[in-house]
Amino acid sequence: MSRPSLKKGLVLALLCAGGVLAALVLATNWGKESFYRTTESGGTSAGPYTVEMSPMGPVHFDRVPRRIVTLDANYNDILASLGQGAKLVATGYRGNFYDGFYNKLGIKAGFDAERLKYLSTGGGGMFDKELLYALHADIHHIDPVQLASSRGWNQTDVDEIAHNVGPFFANRYSRDNSYNGKQPYKYYSLWELSDKVGAVYRQSARIDRLRAVYDDMMRDITAKLPPVEKRPRIGLVFYNGASGRFTPYSLGRGGFGQAQYRDIGARDAFASIERTTYGGEGNPGVLLDAEGLLALDPDVLIMPFAIYPATEATTSRASYDRLLKLKDDPLMRRLTAFRTGRVFPGGTPLQGPVFYLFQIEMAAKQIYPDIFGPYSDDQNYPPDEQMFDRKRVASILSGEED
Repeated sequence: MSRPSLKKGLVLALLCAGGVLAALVLATNWGKESFYRTTESGGTSAGPYTVEMSPMGPVHFDRVPRRIVTLDANYNDILASLGQGAKLVATGYRGNFYDGFYNKLGIKAGFDAERLKYLSTGGGGMFDKELLYALHADIHHIDPVQLASSRGWNQTDVDEIAHNVGPFFANRYSRDNSYNGKQPYKYYSLWELSDKVGAVYRQSARIDRLRAVYDDMMRDITAKLPPVEKRPRIGLVFYNGASGRFTPYSLGRGGFGQAQYRDIGARDAFASIERTTYGGEGNPGVLLDAEGLLALDPDVLIMPFAIYPATEATTSRASYDRLLKLKDDPLMRRLTAFRTGRVFPGGTPLQGPVFYLFQIEMAAKQIYPDIFGPYSDDQNYPPDEQMFDRKRVASILSGEED
């Protein structure tokens, strides 16, 4: 079907479905720079509205989106937090799913990993415009700057999809504050980003309530932290079993991807090599060999992405299991973290509000077990060892407080 025929088909489909007003709006606004629209009715909004976020600027909506596409999994967690998970029709990567935190709350995220479509291969392969046309989403939580700069697209492609299918609304580089381009680009905290997405779905109040749970937890944590000089040095590393080398992550680079460690005042074992650590998309950093890691000798080793179930994907529990086997290596077993049994699975940098709460708790128990109780891999803690109000979070996510 040609592109003009596709447009006509969309309008006719809307008319047949009784969406006369939406079809008229579509028919009279093709090609206008500032116009982005959703094509299905629903939600609680009354009339058009606008939400502004970098790098898109103002994005205009006729009504709350009903069909959603994401790329990065942190938007899936934000959607679950907002009660919008059932609207997700496609996401980026099959391996970026973990429902353990929702299970602890006794709720469902709303989406089924087995029934979703996936945009990219495990290696981050490119997807094309035709896939987004076929998915006909009302909104794409994909950063247009990331798309245009790193996936073989250009600005014309991005504009075409935004006008003909649905707008883009995402900010990828706030995850590690790693944007190196020339256009203006603002970074957001996890809560700021979640609030922006909440505004799209007219559910910002849910983010405010979850933020209140976070604030309560952080007041308790901050009051109990030991002096800085008595805190252990944390080595955040990803182990590549094929090469036998380690990707170091510095806690000082910023972004919400590792915010849980900064929140609890973790000392960075890699502060002295910060400039050569992983720096986000396009900057993999300088890998460490066993000797290099031993020279820095963190008190605690934590491996990101290890919450994901073991799969063929490199960012999964399988890579963490390979790391654990190094405790029998003649050189690696000299590491303080192996000698003291302080090697732990880390959370995912792709975190939204729910993951953030749980991953702060994970990090606090892994780093300060004498204060907050020891970490348990199944995370089944009795109520007096839980660090935030799970019942309150479950009630927020289930809509009981709306």
